[in-house]
Parts: sequence; C-alpha cells; structure tokens
Amino acid sequence: MTNTTRMSPYSIRDPLVRAELYREIRQGAGDWAEYTIKPDEALMPELTAFRHYGESSLKWVVLVAAGLDDMRQELEVGEVIKLPPKTWIRQRIKYYELKG
Repeated sequence: MTNTTRMSPYSIRDPLVRAELYREIRQGAGDWAEYTIKPDEALMPELTAFRHYGESSLKWVVLVAAGLDDMRQELEVGEVIKLPPKTWIRQRIKYYELKG
C-alpha cells in the first residue's frame, strides 16, 4: 500500500511554493498520460484518480490538471487532461518541500 501522506500537496507548507507545483501540473509534459474525463466522473474527481492511479486520494492532481480551483467545480466530460506519473508527483513534492 502506498503512503499517500507524502503525496499530499499540503506537505508543502508555503502556499506560494505549492502554487509552483500546481503550475507545473497545469502545464503538463509531453510524455504524461492523456486521460479523457468520462460522464460518471464529472462530479467525482476521486473516481478519475482511482481509475488512473489506483487511489482516490490523488483527486487533487486531477483537479489541478483540469484547471479547476474549487473541488466543487465539475470536470468537463470529454476533456482530455494530462496526468503525471506517481513517481513525478512524489519527486516534485519532495523538491518543493525542501524549497519552501
């Protein structure tokens, strides 16, 4: 079982530094996986996270990748978002923890 605590963006205490991580996720990278939002996921980013990552706690990555600032906003069905691999998320959180 993965330790999801280290996968939380809130382990980066400085909100301005955390925003840098969010900016990186929103920009995406060419080799990241593309994921198309399905109709049953519009109000359930945790379902998208579970289907892609195998754990619902990474719903924050889905929301950031979709450009949403509020967890209550609806994902756009059919939208294609780029999702980073878990290893990238872990590495960048660790990097930003040290930075901030």
